[in-house]
Formats: sequence, structure tokens, C-alpha cells
Amino acid sequence: MIKFLNNLKLGQKLRLLFIVGVLIPMITTDWMIVKNIIEATNNTRQNEMEKCANAVEYALVEHLEYPVTIARNLYKSQVMEEFLNREYESPGEYYKAFYQLKSSLLFDSNIGIEGGTLSIYADNPTIIDGSGFYRLDKESEWYLAFEAERRQSSFHFLYEPGSSTDKSLRRKIVLLMQMDVDSSRGCEKILRIELDYVNLAEALEALDKVNSNRQFLVCEGNTIVLTQSSASYKFQPFPEFEKIEKGSYRKNVHLYDQDLTITVLPEKDQGGTFFRQNGLTFIIMLLVNIILPLIMMRMIEISVTRRILYLEKSFDNETEDDELQLITRIEGNDEITGLIRSYNRMAIRMNELIMTVYKDKLHEQEINIARQNAELLALHSQINPHFLFNALESIRMHSLLRGETETAEMVGKLAVIERTYVNWGGDSVSIGREMEFVQAYLALQKYRFGDRLKFDISVDPDCEQFGIPKLTLVTFVENACVHGVERKTTPVWIFVRASKQNGKMCIEIEDTGEGMDEEELHELMERIRNVTIEDMKNKKHVGVMNAYLRLKKVTKGLVEFDISSEKGLGTVVRIVMPLEIRI
Repeated sequence: MIKFLNNLKLGQKLRLLFIVGVLIPMITTDWMIVKNIIEATNNTRQNEMEKCANAVEYALVEHLEYPVTIARNLYKSQVMEEFLNREYESPGEYYKAFYQLKSSLLFDSNIGIEGGTLSIYADNPTIIDGSGFYRLDKESEWYLAFEAERRQSSFHFLYEPGSSTDKSLRRKIVLLMQMDVDSSRGCEKILRIELDYVNLAEALEALDKVNSNRQFLVCEGNTIVLTQSSASYKFQPFPEFEKIEKGSYRKNVHLYDQDLTITVLPEKDQGGTFFRQNGLTFIIMLLVNIILPLIMMRMIEISVTRRILYLEKSFDNETEDDELQLITRIEGNDEITGLIRSYNRMAIRMNELIMTVYKDKLHEQEINIARQNAELLALHSQINPHFLFNALESIRMHSLLRGETETAEMVGKLAVIERTYVNWGGDSVSIGREMEFVQAYLALQKYRFGDRLKFDISVDPDCEQFGIPKLTLVTFVENACVHGVERKTTPVWIFVRASKQNGKMCIEIEDTGEGMDEEELHELMERIRNVTIEDMKNKKHVGVMNAYLRLKKVTKGLVEFDISSEKGLGTVVRIVMPLEIRI
């Protein structure tokens, strides 16, 4: 741990101390407090949602209890059962029995159930429809649905025509009860109560004033049958329940053999309500536990690290004379201040030493530059006689073999070469001019070798203006003629190519001459890679080493040089150099 801390900067150590010693313990403590507040708030919210669901359930039961009580009383009436089971011979007999029933039970199907109607259906063909009694049509949709459920009672929310005169579709609440399960006692009888949907919706809507910001849904399966403001949607179909919001409270209710689900949705602005209730507490905790310690730690860090960084930059910032800068602004009176004063004393002494050594350094650089120029001049003078003697030898051999008739033309070629080699001017020449020199040299050599020498020169047009040291390429071409063509009796091709590849200049000199074996090639490459001015005294391969040394100096060692050769097949010299020397 100590090794790790030693690698940290002072500011990082202070921040690490703040994080481990202050921030993490405070965050842990604050999180436990916030967690308890959130849990308490959620429990309170859950209790409120549960109370809302219980209130909705109570409103449903209260609205349905009275009509259900009336229906149960009718269900137990012996007089009612006898009236429904009796077969009447005429309408007059039926109406007489109906009025007797009405007077004995004080019964009126449209009176006594506020906001709804009570109807009794019997499987008795002698009953005349009207006044709350109807023949049971076993082919009707509501009966088939009730029969399929096979239950004693059924409670439904429907969307169907309102009445025989009102053909508009509207929402209804229908309670169906089987009055006589045992068919052996008489005909089948079903009691049907239609309640006013609007009354129940308005009763539930009143709960919205008590449970503001909370929406509740009463669902039958996946259908929403009741919610706030349901009364205003009495002419619209029941919507389908799409998705339960996170944090909702659900309660299953079983009313009269019907399963309903009461879902209380969370508040719309739950996060805003929570923040309004507890925001001040959180702000105070944040300010006291984090902001104030952070500000204090930052001030300490600035007091310490700013002056240390200023001292560090003073070491890096040097003047044009490589002198150390003195710190003129010294603040405080602590240990760091003493360190700054010690730095100023050291800087004064260092600057005195720099001024003493500076002149010696300049003198040494001037000596090195002079020595490099002398080496370059030595290279220039080394190549001149070497090349001139070989050219004159070619003229001499040609004169001996073919007579004096073509000597003038050969001398003209030699003049082109000599004009280039004598007029150094600078050490660089464009590749285009160098290729002209190579062309003249190969043409001169062809007089000597005749059909034994063939050559091809190709240069990309965009390479002609890039520079190369003078007489570099012709040195490798000369080497190909001397060591390739002379040693082989069969015709030899010499190819000279220059092109740009991957942002660099690539030059290849290839011949199909005698070539070298592996050992000779290895020895030559070792000499070339380690060549010095002293090695130029060795006459073997002096031209190749001379050319390589000049390329290396011009490109500051960035030239890539490679020779590949195979005995009896030929040699390829490959030079890759940056495009820095442009004429």
C-alpha cells in the first residue's frame, strides 16, 4: 500500500483520503437514512392505496346490497313461486292472479330499486310479458351466456341497447339469479336486476375527491368496467386493460359469484411529491456531509499542490539560453515556501554552470560539422577517379576490338558523363537528371558489350523531381555491368526502376548477370551496414559502399538498403528512402 501511495501525486493522495476517509462513510450513512425514508414513504403510500381499494370495494357492495336484498326476498316468496309455476287458461286469469300477487306482496318491479329495474323471467308460456314478468327465451344471448356459466347468480357489466324504445348502446350493470334450481318444483325462473351504471359511476367518482392524484380501475377480467369519470363515458364501449404501472396496488374482489379486480395506480407525480416532502432534508444532508468537506479539501489541495506544480513547471520551463527560470512569486511561510527558496538558490548556481559549458558545447558542434563536411568531400573525391578510370578503360577496349571509326561517338557519350560528374555544385540531383546520366552510361557500355547488354529504364512521372545524391544510381548500374555482364557470356538485361510506394521512394537496379553466392552476399551486406570513412581505403566494392554512405548521410540514417542475389541468375539492389529531398 505504501508503494502504491508513493506513486501517486499529492493531489491524488488528498482526493483518495477524502474519498476513503470522508466521502464513502458519509455516503454509506446517508444511504441508510435515505433508504429508511424511502421505505417509510412506500409503506405509507401502500397503506393509502390499500385504503383507496377498500373504499372502492365498499362503494360497490353498498350500491349492490339493497337490490340484491330485494331479489333474495322475492326468491324466498312462496306466493311468487306459485304465481310463476301456475299455467293460466286465459289472459284474464293471468291478470287477475297478477293483481292478487301485487296486493299481497305490495310488489312493484319499477319501485323500490332506486336507479334500476327488476325483471323476472319464467319458462311459462302462459305468462304475458310486461310489468316486470316475462317469458324466458332460452335462445337469447344473455340466457345462453348465463347457462354456460352454470352458476346460481351472475354479475355482469354489459354494453347493449338501453330499452325497447331507446336503441342506443350504453353501459349496464346486470345481476342474474336462479330463483329455482330444482326444475322438478316447477318451471325455470331467473331474476334479472338492471342497475343504473351512471349512479354507481358517480358514487365511485366521489371517491376521487378523497383520493386525489390516484386513479383506480375496476376490471372484469381484462376489461375496465369502472374508473373515475365513468359516467361521462356511459355511451362508449368498455376499454381493455393494457399494462399495469409499476408500483400499482391490486385487490381481488368476489361479488355475487363474479371475480373483479380493483387496481389503484400510483400518483402521477410520485417523484415530485416525494421530493417536496423530503427535499429539504436531502439538501441539508448533501450540503453538510459532502459539499462543505469537498470545498475544504479543495482549498487545502490548492494551497499545497498549486505551489508544488508551479515549482515543477519551473524545472521544465527553460529560457532560450537553456537557463532555469527563477520563481519570483513566493507565497506563505511553510515547508513548501522553504523548498521554493532552495530551488531559486540552486537555479542561480545551475545557470552559472550552464553559461560556462554552453560555449564549449557550441565549439564542439562546430568541430563535428566541419568534420562531417570533410568526410563528404572525401567521398566526392573518392568516387571521381574510380569512375573515370573505368570509363576510359571501356573506350580503350572498344578501340582495340572495333577500330577507331566509332571513337568520336563514344567520346561524346563520355563527355555527357564527365560534364555531370565534374560539375558537383551540390550533392543532390533530381531523379530525372540522374536517369539521363544512367541512360548515357548504359549506352556507352553497350558499345563495349554489344548484344551481350540490354537495358530498360522506367521512372514514374511524379518521381522525376524528387532528389537523390549525385552519381548514386549510376554507381549501382556500373557495378551491375562490371560484376554482371563481364562475367557472363550470354546476354544480360539491366533494369532500372523508380516509383512511389506507401509514401516512400522505391528504386530498384536489377541485372540478370552472374550474381553472388550466399557467403559473398552476406559479407558484402555486413561491410555496407558498418561502413565508415576508414573502410573506403579498401578498393573492393568501394563504389557501392560510397553510394550507401552518401544515402545514409543525406537521409539521416532513414534509408532502407537491401541486396538480393543468386549465383548464375542475377542481382537486385533495392533502395527505399523518404521523400524529403525535392529539387
